[in-house]
Amino acid sequence: MGSLGTYFLDVVYSFTNCMVCFPSSPQLKINSRSFKILRLLGEGGFSYVYLVQDNSNQQLLALKKIRCPFGQESVSLALKEVEAYTLFSPHPNIIHSIDYSVETDKSDPSAKTVYILLPYYRRGNLQDMINANLVNHTKFPERRLMVLFLGVCKALKAMHQYKVKGGPGGARSERKAKKVRNDAARADAQAAESMEMRPSRRHREQDDDDEQEAEGLLEDSNVTMAQEGIAPGGERAYAHRDIKPGNIMIDDDGQTPILMDLGSLSPSPTPITSRSLALQVQDTAAEHSTMPYRAPELFDVKTGSVIDTKVDIWSLGCTLYACLVGKSPFEARSDETGGSLSICVLGGDWRFPDEAVQRGDRGSNRRRWVGLGLGVRNRRLRKVSRRLLGCV
Repeated sequence: MGSLGTYFLDVVYSFTNCMVCFPSSPQLKINSRSFKILRLLGEGGFSYVYLVQDNSNQQLLALKKIRCPFGQESVSLALKEVEAYTLFSPHPNIIHSIDYSVETDKSDPSAKTVYILLPYYRRGNLQDMINANLVNHTKFPERRLMVLFLGVCKALKAMHQYKVKGGPGGARSERKAKKVRNDAARADAQAAESMEMRPSRRHREQDDDDEQEAEGLLEDSNVTMAQEGIAPGGERAYAHRDIKPGNIMIDDDGQTPILMDLGSLSPSPTPITSRSLALQVQDTAAEHSTMPYRAPELFDVKTGSVIDTKVDIWSLGCTLYACLVGKSPFEARSDETGGSLSICVLGGDWRFPDEAVQRGDRGSNRRRWVGLGLGVRNRRLRKVSRRLLGCV
């Protein structure tokens, strides 16, 4: 099926969210394994996530499909996510990949599609739990929320204080990462060749200047190569850059959080050495970091600044607030005032839910909060925050 045809099916599936509406479930082969596509789980940008079933053992898995039209989303960037999985596997609170493949569109050799096979978590994610609380007028038991957030903190600690692996485990991890990089480079080269996108001599000087300006950002696409020069056991920090309730899956035990979507993972710190790099980092954040949870330094990246792991701490705080209140603090404030979300973030404009309103005062504010099913007091917000900080 051609590129236009498969794109049309993805769009149709995104509207229906139900593939059983079609005469038969589509089939897909990844390397030597065959899968039945059951339904669409989610989408975003160039990617779609499907629920699939392994035909050999009936196991349910999640399949992430990333379209890579050359010049928009390179295979190297798409496979950065797979490469990132090799860093932290195995970790009980960080998702791992099961398999991946890079496929070429038959009708357009320059267009590639990356398939990443991931575990499927039937309980969904933290955002699903928040939505259920709002609908059912319930709230998280404090102990359960503590357990969930402690697991997320452990996942972030593994990223922020990552130790370069040595010995057999480190060599094995590096071999996997090198294979991913080679696959990505090969696919990108094939795409470039098919598009005959070799720069002319008169353009090479300008291209060299552009490459030099973007050097810092391009290094981020090779997450394991950022470890070069660091001895085994040495620290190489990474920032997730897209912490939000929707990226925290819940394991089947109902207690273990699993941090997912490592496509935005970047070595930390990242010095912003030029205006060009600042704009590229800002554009990448706009595409990959969800606005209500995005740190202010990613909204307006300044030349001479440094982007580091603090962006994850900011997002984690917004996520905790959302679990207790129902939405990000800046999203709540933006809805209340009718102001711009980005201005609320950059101005640090947020509030705790009004305690007087929750004690029974009448008025439009009370109706709005009660309508959201919020039963949170300032005291409880501060109490959980203090205890989490103590754990970390």
